[in-house]
Amino acid sequence: MKKVPHNPSDEELLRLMLAGDGQAFEQLYERWQAAIYRFALRMSGSEPLAEDVTQDVFLRLMRDGWQYKARGSFAAYLLAMARHCLLRRLQQERRFITFEAGTDDGMLAEERLMAETDPLAELTREEMIAAVQQAIEGLPLHYREVVLLCHLHELSYAEAAAVIGCEVGTVRSRLHRARALLAEKLRFLGKADKAAHHLPLTGCLI
Repeated sequence: MKKVPHNPSDEELLRLMLAGDGQAFEQLYERWQAAIYRFALRMSGSEPLAEDVTQDVFLRLMRDGWQYKARGSFAAYLLAMARHCLLRRLQQERRFITFEAGTDDGMLAEERLMAETDPLAELTREEMIAAVQQAIEGLPLHYREVVLLCHLHELSYAEAAAVIGCEVGTVRSRLHRARALLAEKLRFLGKADKAAHHLPLTGCLI
């Protein structure tokens, strides 16, 4: 078995994994498991479902990883698989899953959203997190996913469009509408009047 090189690229690890290298698979899993889980959790609000989707993604990667072509980022490739698995599960269950409150991962995300402009500075940390979580929870799924892809996972508009299977202009318009909806929801909650005017999101982690 060929030794995994020091600090290998995702493509190198994938090639070795497909050749039967278990160590390469372990490194890919350690590198990407948390990101895939976060995406699935924020899309579904269900920890068990996020765990299942994460497992499905890596099983599919072992089976179908040869289909990856380095025309886009490896992150976009994995997130597209995660999105497909998640939407299939949601359709099977025929229900919309709301967010589960109080996860440590969620708290980190909301804190980073506020890091640059601090629009909820007058609130306590717990109130700020709860307000943002509630606003995100209320976003329709197709708006929520562009926010997650572009700002949690920092994909470009083109990469996000490839994940979703739509035009770049669609990503731009959905993201613009998502910002407006978040500002509107926060204003409605009475938690941050400034947030209606200061939700740049660009460069922030949500």
